[in-house]
Amino acid sequence: MRSHHYNPKKKIAFFILLTLIILGLLTFLKIMLSHYTTEKASQITIAQQYIVIAETIANDLDKITYEKVRSAKQYDSNNDAIQRYLEEYRTRINALYVYTLELDETDVAKTMVAALPPGMDDHIMGLPCTVPPKQVNQAKQGISYYTDIINDPAHGLYISVGVPFYNAEGNPLGVLAIDVDVNHLQEIGNEVVDSNRLIIIVDILFVVLVLVVIYTLRSWYRTSLKHDLRESESMYISEMSKILQSIKAGRHDVMNHLQVLRGLMDLRMYDRTNEYLKQLSVDTRTLDLSTRIKNPVLMVLLQTKWQQCKDKYIELDFDIDSHDYSRIASMDLVKIFSNLLDNAIEAVESYEGTQPKCIRIICKTSGSVYRFAVENPALLAAKDQKQLFQRNYTTKSDETVLRGNGLMIIKRTVDKYEGSIDLKYENEKVRIQIII
Repeated sequence: MRSHHYNPKKKIAFFILLTLIILGLLTFLKIMLSHYTTEKASQITIAQQYIVIAETIANDLDKITYEKVRSAKQYDSNNDAIQRYLEEYRTRINALYVYTLELDETDVAKTMVAALPPGMDDHIMGLPCTVPPKQVNQAKQGISYYTDIINDPAHGLYISVGVPFYNAEGNPLGVLAIDVDVNHLQEIGNEVVDSNRLIIIVDILFVVLVLVVIYTLRSWYRTSLKHDLRESESMYISEMSKILQSIKAGRHDVMNHLQVLRGLMDLRMYDRTNEYLKQLSVDTRTLDLSTRIKNPVLMVLLQTKWQQCKDKYIELDFDIDSHDYSRIASMDLVKIFSNLLDNAIEAVESYEGTQPKCIRIICKTSGSVYRFAVENPALLAAKDQKQLFQRNYTTKSDETVLRGNGLMIIKRTVDKYEGSIDLKYENEKVRIQIII
């Protein structure tokens, strides 16, 4: 069976490739959108300008002469007069066509009089025009219109604008229309894209920077997670080693006591045997925390520390309420109390003052607030009190000992829950209290 190995480099390469593809598509869409919006804005601006011009042409148009052309529908002097008028404006505004339309009951408008570029047949009276039905209906309602860009094989791209006009009595005569060349809009769109090139590059760099930041944060988080995992594993292995040592020491003591009892029984010294059993019952009485501490991990830890203190002739006093402290992860409780008690045990072992060698453990709750404290005799200089929770600081004289990491682990764990640490030292007793 062939096994598949996880390759993080391939995953990262795939992620980068996919990101670049998505980034390229987004950039392309942005360019196309910028191009389209620019052309559309330019088209609307041009259309509005030419609608104003068309209104001016329609207002100055000789309505009486035009009504004669509309009635006769012939190429006569009246038609020529209107055509010259339209041609004058066509030349002045550089339009493709300036013409009038006649509206009827259909959706198709018909050309009446047109001013066309030189060389074109201007005999197009009565022929349907290319204005779409939508704009024709707008004109029938008395609304000015402009079309979308029309692609003509002969003249390329153009738009058509039109305004309805009326006679003196207010009766509709038709539509004054202008066709405007917009081939230059493509060039305007390209110019806008070129002018935005720097902005697009900055956008791309910004996205790349965001991806780099995300990747960096992700790497930092994974590294931090691995560090915490190694720290937890190290703490777990250390405590398990201490539990095994306690079990081995207890087994060794039991074997010794059994041998003594057997010897006394063999000698038939029953009174001495009874006295030895009574003394053994007192000395080997274990601390039953199972009914007092609901958190099983904390219970096992404190039981182990109690046995460790007993072996070192240190008294361990408990002031603990019946709470499971479930708001704090069990491993974090172990980090806090394991390091606090290890430091307390070391401090009591080296203590040579007059205070009794006793460590007091306090675990209390007040609503949702936890108060943990460890109190023990110690000799601390003023400098030690101020710098105790600084990184890599320790009161140990042995330079080979890992310096200050235990206290920093406590501080980092408490900060995780936005708690506080208070250190109090008086009468050769140090008390470290944690509020979470």
